Amino acid sequence: MPYPAASHPTGKIVKDGVDLLQASANEMRKVRGNEISMIFQEPMTSLNPLHTVERQISEILKVHRGMSDTQSRARVLELMNQVGIRDAESRLGSYPHQLSGGQRQRVMIAMALANEPDLLIADAQTTALDITVQAQILDLLKELQRHQG
Repeated sequence: MPYPAASHPTGKIVKDGVDLLQASANEMRKVRGNEISMIFQEPMTSLNPLHTVERQISEILKVHRGMSDTQSRARVLELMNQVGIRDAESRLGSYPHQLSGGQRQRVMIAMALANEPDLLIADAQTTALDITVQAQILDLLKELQRHQG
């Protein structure tokens, strides 16, 4: 949240010796999505309903990594396959409302992993999902943790 609505009366958030609460907007831009990434609780409120899955994931890669359309498309497909989205290529043009809750959450995980962050924060990432899909998402996160460290 922007200041002054957000306040931090005491404490620090330190990453690699830098207090993130004191970091400039430019410093934070380098940290967000690159070094620290987050999976939010409800993907329908985090995903843009006007943009396709490919556009939303590739935007991260283009902004932070400077990838071309071709490079980002290949990486988006790799990420979608990695998080278990079946028939990933046919899903590139899908909008969030065209996906199931589990698929949307997998897209959010792919976005969070896109730049291979050092730290991944998951904010109650299974709350909005049914019990079967919750177990699948938790298993996926455990497998990704084992695979990527």
